[in-house]
Amino acid sequence: MRGLFARSFAIAFVGFSLFFGIEFFLEWRNADYPGAKEMSWAGTNNGKLVDVLSPMARAYNNLLAMLITMIGLAIPLTANMHTPKLIDMFLRDKINRFVLTFIAFGAAHVLWVDWLIGPEFAPMWAVTLAVYMALLGWAVLIPYFFYVVRFIDPSRLVIRLRDSASEIVEQVANRKADPIDAQQVLGTRVGQIGTIIIKSLDRGDRDVSAEGAWALKVLLDNYDKHKSRMPREWFVVDRADFVGFSDEALEMLSEARTWYEMKCLQQLEHGFLRALHGPTDTVSVFSDAVRVIGCRFDERHDEQSLRLSIRFFNNFLREAIKSRNLRAVYDVFHQYRKLARQIVDRPELLREIGKHFTYYAGMARTYGMVFAPQLALFDLGFVTRRAYERASPAAPDLLKEVLALPHRTGDDVHSMAVKAKLILGGFFVGHKLDAEAEAVRKNLRDVDANELDRAETELLAADRTFFEVTDRQLNLEYVPPERREPLQHFCQSLQTQ
Repeated sequence: MRGLFARSFAIAFVGFSLFFGIEFFLEWRNADYPGAKEMSWAGTNNGKLVDVLSPMARAYNNLLAMLITMIGLAIPLTANMHTPKLIDMFLRDKINRFVLTFIAFGAAHVLWVDWLIGPEFAPMWAVTLAVYMALLGWAVLIPYFFYVVRFIDPSRLVIRLRDSASEIVEQVANRKADPIDAQQVLGTRVGQIGTIIIKSLDRGDRDVSAEGAWALKVLLDNYDKHKSRMPREWFVVDRADFVGFSDEALEMLSEARTWYEMKCLQQLEHGFLRALHGPTDTVSVFSDAVRVIGCRFDERHDEQSLRLSIRFFNNFLREAIKSRNLRAVYDVFHQYRKLARQIVDRPELLREIGKHFTYYAGMARTYGMVFAPQLALFDLGFVTRRAYERASPAAPDLLKEVLALPHRTGDDVHSMAVKAKLILGGFFVGHKLDAEAEAVRKNLRDVDANELDRAETELLAADRTFFEVTDRQLNLEYVPPERREPLQHFCQSLQTQ
């Protein structure tokens, strides 16, 4: 943004100089190239110099008043809408300091030169400098106006806070900042990004909330470059850093060395909670961000941070179920499934995720969300298939979790749950996993033959694209052509048992 201001100012200054220079040259040529003495009032009528500088002083005053009025209105209003940190950021910005100081100095300088001029004294160097400074001040006006407007853009605020936080981390890693003081400042910066996210959601500003969520992801990416070089004191936190945390929670956070990750993920959770009761279509912004962050942790082999992201997914599911927001549950299960696919080579975590799916499916059933457990079954079935494809040691345990999810309540058969298990059974037949296929058959023994026939027919006829517009868009019941024959064989085996 500063580069854009510099380019705009350079263009304006060159434009002013060329226009005024050409105008002067043409008039000078028409006057037959007079000398400096013929063009000056100095020594002839010094009072005329005062008459020239007086309007210039008034123009300076008007310019300064206009800038102060604009800043005095725009900055506090915008700070109230987004974050109070904006005021401090504005005052610390070098360009803001330079322009306001330059305009104020120019106005004072013109008055000073006016006072210096006397009947027998014409300070021509000072007069010339005042004129050129006035031209420079007016040239900077338009670029600076646009600079201020861009400065208060919430998207730019997010970038500034993100860059400021990254700079603090780098300073601590390079031993140029005290880690304890930096913790407090950094926690404030991250919290201010969270505040912008929440206030943006309150106004329905989806773009800024998404930019804030992604900025937190970028912060964690940048932090990973320096985490191994951070001093030991950096990872120790106390009650001031996390108000409300128990002593045990603070101790575990210090041991896991994940306080910074916790801070960033907490802001995403705050945004998620606000989205649940506001613009619900933005829920996916936060679940997707946590999923991407978790995948990055996996790529870096940061076990503790990866486990933390999984815990936040569980928080998301709990809150979505408590609010009975089916769209949010649908989205979080989907993102959770994608994370599980990424970490399919981590059997311990896969087993934990399988248990979490089962737990929250049961919780959704308790809250009367009949459709949510069936979604969980489809997604957990997907994770189970991937685990078997990769020969993961966690695959049998995931299968047990899938089969533990009910496909009926009394006499009411849940058709989607039956279909999810049929798809899984067809997968086992296609991969010649006879024992696993037999386990699914036994699990489906209590389903009526007519219900099985109907489920098979609908699965084989399902289109790849769902007939409504959804976040996933892929039809959960869609079976690829190469997997349809094994599915048919599995369904036929159910009829003959």
